Amino acid sequence: MSTRALVDERILSSPYHSLIPRTNMNSFYKSENVGLTGLIIRLQREDIGEVARDDEALSFALELQLQELSIVETDIADHQFAIKWLWQLDCDYKLALDLSNLHHEADAALLTCTGCDSRFTRHQSFKAPCDRHSFCFECLANFFEYTIGDESLYPPKCCDIEISLDNVRKLLDDKLVARYEKKKIEYDTEPTKRTYCHGLKCNTFIPESSIENDVATCSDCGKRTCTICKEKAHRGDCPKDEDTQSLLDMAEKEGWQRCYNTKCHRVVALTIGCVDVARNSAISVVLDGRLVFVLT
Repeated sequence: MSTRALVDERILSSPYHSLIPRTNMNSFYKSENVGLTGLIIRLQREDIGEVARDDEALSFALELQLQELSIVETDIADHQFAIKWLWQLDCDYKLALDLSNLHHEADAALLTCTGCDSRFTRHQSFKAPCDRHSFCFECLANFFEYTIGDESLYPPKCCDIEISLDNVRKLLDDKLVARYEKKKIEYDTEPTKRTYCHGLKCNTFIPESSIENDVATCSDCGKRTCTICKEKAHRGDCPKDEDTQSLLDMAEKEGWQRCYNTKCHRVVALTIGCVDVARNSAISVVLDGRLVFVLT
């Protein structure tokens, strides 16, 4: 005989069977009101406890019914836990899906650095003027650093379009910008017109602003270099200046003289009285009341 049948037989044989609450256990599983179901189970237990105290013969049967109520209560709790777990699982799935979509959207907005092939946001990278490639700030700085050391890279370009310093100045270190600007002056000067410090340990480029009367003064070491022979600055005409030597040879043949002013020292043709003299493309000046023509 089953437990359910044994309980029913004991209850029906009891003179108190009309007082014992009869509830179909299957209805508990179908009930959607968990709070009401819990209340019914609690009242059932209280009623069973009252009856059991009055009739000890029913104690065993009622104990079985209490066990069944506990099983039903546990099943209901498990059912509710499963529902909550499924609900949480669904929420987690939706959250993961949203995060995945956000990740894909963010990933699509990233730019790939041409230098290191890493991906960065547009706020972490510089888009080249070609509008096709981008550089992270580190690779951009390296690009300008390499240009300082290799003139063949000057000016820095992407797809044959120059990357202007003015467009990236705020993205580079101030010291790097200063070094690049100094090197830019050198690169923008024609190679044949460049003068470097003759000091073997220096060899610094000397810009035109530091050159006077064919003598270049190095801002780093202070040494003076002849812009013609590129050696240590010397007094008088540079022996390697072919144009000056040719002019001096001609002056000797024509009887021309050098201006006595050491700051000038140009070749001059002196004329007295008559000013109707061919100027030989010279600059006329007056020295001590005498009209001279300074050959240039």
